[in-house]
Amino acid sequence: MMKQSHKQTSVNHRREDEISTSTQSYSPKMLKHPRSIPYIFKEQRLLFILVGILIGSAFFIFQPTLSRLNPSTHSSISTSIYHRHQDPASGSLRFASKGSFPGRVPAAIGKKRRRIVVTGGAGFVGSHLVDKLISLGDEVIVIDNFFTGRKDNLAHLFGNPRFELIRHDVVDPILLEVDQIYHLACPASPVHYKYNPIKTIKTNVMGTLNMLGLAKRVGARFLLTSTSEVYGDPLEHPQKETYWGNVNPIGERSCYDEGKRTAETLAMDYNRGADVEVRIARIFNTYGPRMCLDDGRVVSNFVAQAIRKQPMTVYGDGKQTRSFQYVSDLVDGLVALMEGRACGTFQPWQSRRVHHARARRGCQRDH
Repeated sequence: MMKQSHKQTSVNHRREDEISTSTQSYSPKMLKHPRSIPYIFKEQRLLFILVGILIGSAFFIFQPTLSRLNPSTHSSISTSIYHRHQDPASGSLRFASKGSFPGRVPAAIGKKRRRIVVTGGAGFVGSHLVDKLISLGDEVIVIDNFFTGRKDNLAHLFGNPRFELIRHDVVDPILLEVDQIYHLACPASPVHYKYNPIKTIKTNVMGTLNMLGLAKRVGARFLLTSTSEVYGDPLEHPQKETYWGNVNPIGERSCYDEGKRTAETLAMDYNRGADVEVRIARIFNTYGPRMCLDDGRVVSNFVAQAIRKQPMTVYGDGKQTRSFQYVSDLVDGLVALMEGRACGTFQPWQSRRVHHARARRGCQRDH
């Protein structure tokens, strides 16, 4: 019994020793106090703090606030703002100052910027038309598959935020939200449209159908650039729009001639059947910068032969007549026709020839 009690007491002492040693060895970690002052001076942190304080102070000191404006300044600003007001009695427009109307006057809103699509806008006439529309302040979207058009004709507009170029074939449908459509897409040179006649007539028929469908869908005004070739080999000089022509539907040029005639038919059908606002411009000989020298036309042939120091060729007996117009005159006429400002009286769907702005006379066919 004595031995067991001695063992028990020794075990208890051993446990107490272990507990005491364990309690003596354990101690919670002391919290480390950050050394704030040395931290600030390390790595030029003090300099950055001072610079930040200076920048913040300068911002709050020099910031203009409306509360610091004097009442006299407010009155001088308000009297210098003018806006248009329509007189309900006379219907005339007059300008009145802000002070004459109660309430707040909203900020001035400028003219609504139109979005205009120009198919074939990388071509000779199309690129000049795009320049004109950009100069008028409109947003222009050019659609071209570059079959005959060139990017060089539009390179000067690539940085313009109001210009957009889409590589697309109008034979395939496209969905856009626009206000006006200038449909110029089609090879116009005999050299080009004879090279691929099937492509030419598909562009004239299917391309025009797609663009008219887009005009119907979004309610856009539509202008079709037709040609003097719709008169065929005319027996009447000069041609009037009441003359129906002397055409050949199976000739080598029929892909272009009959294609344009079909395009005009589609435009008129959409006008009568779907209330699409349509303009048709029958364009005659046009010349100017960005012409292709080898397009087979009269002026370009003469210029190309003169540059190459070759004899100038006169076709036939030389008695045929031509009417020539400069490209800027043509573009002015197209824009005026689209806006309803063309010379003479006409209905929105009536086809009109766009001729030289100064000549004002009938045009002869481009043979």
